[in-house]
Amino acid sequence: MLKAAIKNPNPVIFLENEITYGYSFDVPNIEDYTVPLGKAKIVRSGSDVTLVSYSIGVKFALDAAEKLAAEGIEAEVIDLRTIRPLDMDTVIASEQKTNRVVCVEEGWSTCSVSSEISARLMEDAFDYLDAPVLRVTNENVPMPYAANLEKLAVVNDDKIVVAARSVCYKEGE
Repeated sequence: MLKAAIKNPNPVIFLENEITYGYSFDVPNIEDYTVPLGKAKIVRSGSDVTLVSYSIGVKFALDAAEKLAAEGIEAEVIDLRTIRPLDMDTVIASEQKTNRVVCVEEGWSTCSVSSEISARLMEDAFDYLDAPVLRVTNENVPMPYAANLEKLAVVNDDKIVVAARSVCYKEGE
């Protein structure tokens, strides 16, 4: 993505979460490979619920999808990769397949990417929803310094699992 940002003639802001530096990802063995800006990627296929995220949230969504699969809930995970332009076509196509969406991000819910996705799904694809769009975000508090409090404030896979169960109406099982 950095290479695509550098090659783009328009101004591009490139941000990455330093926590992702410890993870490895598959990279195609193609000369001069770039990720297309404005195109999301389905990183896991599923049929019961769509988990939409970006950056470190994708890792948490994939971890949650594994836990959900053990319970019989197949989650589709979408990595937005870019926020603007936002690939709503991929999100809507997945929503039309699963009829349920959980937005995941490591930020606050107010004025967030998740808020924008939720609003656009309500405006452009409401008839396909079988449950309200839920947002799993950091708690609406200043980021604590203490590690034990920070752990409670940030997104994690268990919070995503709870939200996905809720939109699948399996929260009590």
